[in-house]
This record gives sequence, C-alpha cells and structure tokens, in this order.
Amino acid sequence: MAGGDELGYKIGSFNMRNLGAAALGMSNERNLRKIAEIIRKEEFDVVALQEILSEGKVFTSTHYAKRSLLMELGSGWDFCWAEVETGDAPRHEGYGFLWNQRRLRLSTAKLSDGTVRTYNPRILDQVIIREEMRRRPFYARFTPEGMPGGCFMEIRLLCVHTFYGKDTPDDRLIRDRELDILMNEIYPQVSDRIYGNNMPAYTILLGDYNVELRRPWKENMARYAPAYLKADERDIIETSEWRKMRIKTVQDEFTTLKKSDSQSEGDRSTGGYAHDYDHFSFEENRFEGIVMSARRVDAVRRYCDADFDKYLRTVSDHIPIMMEIEIK
Repeated sequence: MAGGDELGYKIGSFNMRNLGAAALGMSNERNLRKIAEIIRKEEFDVVALQEILSEGKVFTSTHYAKRSLLMELGSGWDFCWAEVETGDAPRHEGYGFLWNQRRLRLSTAKLSDGTVRTYNPRILDQVIIREEMRRRPFYARFTPEGMPGGCFMEIRLLCVHTFYGKDTPDDRLIRDRELDILMNEIYPQVSDRIYGNNMPAYTILLGDYNVELRRPWKENMARYAPAYLKADERDIIETSEWRKMRIKTVQDEFTTLKKSDSQSEGDRSTGGYAHDYDHFSFEENRFEGIVMSARRVDAVRRYCDADFDKYLRTVSDHIPIMMEIEIK
C-alpha cells in the first residue's frame, strides 16, 4: 500500500453465486474459510458483493455448523447487506459490502444538534430514472480510517448486478436498457451529489454487468456470441443528461467460470473461463491525476491449485476483480 502523502486503496467486486444460509451447513461444499482467505490475502479494503442470499446470514450467524464469514476473516471487518427490492426476485437475492475497519469507515456528518449521523449503505432509491431496473444499485460512502487528522475525501461505490434472464434478444435488450440507466442517469446523479461536508468524492460503479468489453482478440475465439457493452473502442460512454461526462469502463479479463460439465481439457488449458462480466466504471475527468489499475484476481490458481471444478464447487462461478487507486 502507498503511504505518506499518497493514499492507496484496494477496491474489489465479487459475485458470490447464491451464497446463503445453506453454505453454513456441514454438508454444503462452500468453503467460507477459503473465501475469507482470498479477501484477506489480497488485502482488499472494501469488497462489493453480489448474490448474497438469506438476509446475509452467512456473514454473521452463529447458529450453524460452520463459522460465519466474518468469524473466518477475524476482527476488524464490518458488513452490510440489502435485499433487492423488486417483485420478480424469487430467491430474494441481495447485495453486500464488506470492509476493513482499519482502513475505511462509513461516511458521517455532524448535525446541528451535535449528534453524528452515519450514512449506512442502502439500495439507491432516491435518484430519478425513466424506467425501473430489476435490481437498483447498492450505494455506500466510505472515508479513510486510522490516519492522524483523517482524510478529507470520500469514495462512493455503486454495487450493481444487471438483469440477465435468458440469452435471448428480448433479455439482451433489457440488459442494454439497464446499462444505459446506470451510465446515463444513475452514475451522473450520484457523482455530482454534494453533501454538507463538501468532501471531494470519487464515484465508482462496480459489479456484475452481464456484458463484456469488446476486444479484437475475443472475436477469433470459438465462443457462443457474447453480449458486449454498447460503447466505442475505448469503452467510453458520453453523457450530457446532467453535464458532459466521459464514463470509462475497465477490466476486460475473463472472470466467469465455464460450467464443469462443459469443460474439456482444452478449456482447462486456456483457463476454463467463459466471459468477462465483472467491471469497474468511473468518470475520467473526476479521476484525472488518480493513479489507477484494474485487474482480475487469479483466484483459481492461487487458492485452488488451478482446479476449476473445485473452485466452482467451493467458492463461486466468478473470481473477484480489484481496482487499486492512489489519491495524492
């Protein structure tokens, strides 16, 4: 991590593949210790999570056979869960944020009566959009922790999981509309929002977009036709709904695993991955001067000895992605 006058943070996104209370049973193969190991050893400061079921019990419950994920992580971690607020989510699929309290804390504000208000993560329902989404983003605001005098800046995270449905033209159209809403309506409103503390704010959209970034090297691969993000060759979306913004999307490495019954030895030799659905998006001008990099975490090789079947059974069908930023 950067130190001194530079502030370095590792921000992650991780689709957990229907991680709920069932994972706490001894007969279930999900390995919470392994998931915690990935998060801890990769030194994430905050991770946005998708597909968290059962009211987030897997993170805090003490009434099951296995230790919860927070217990496996050890002291100093906090978590917030939210259910998707739509009528067509039969699994009650949810979001989560998991953060290292030694590095980040939730943003606060001192009110006129002297009390301190904490801004807890929430489903983003206070923005104006032209058409409802299947899953609105989960919104969190963080500021640095553990620094003498604190730090006058805020990291705003919009955890997203767009609609997938089936791979049909109609459902792909829904995905396209949801991405348009995220980029052209939701992101600009959140990024431009000014709170009473007037902190400089850096807004990042992150999560499972269910679309890929178009790259020439992908066109020659023998894959079922993937869905691509609607943008130019630099993955820039320009919006003028609120002000001129250039929202860039990054992280083009494959992050979803092929189903075990479809993996041949040839698949394994090329990585056993199916798509790159997991990304970060940010407004270029607002992040000018910020040192930034984005990549996938090679979790199958590092934590499951390159055994894709084992990782798929015990961890997830996604690997995590990481954005490292240094704010000078």
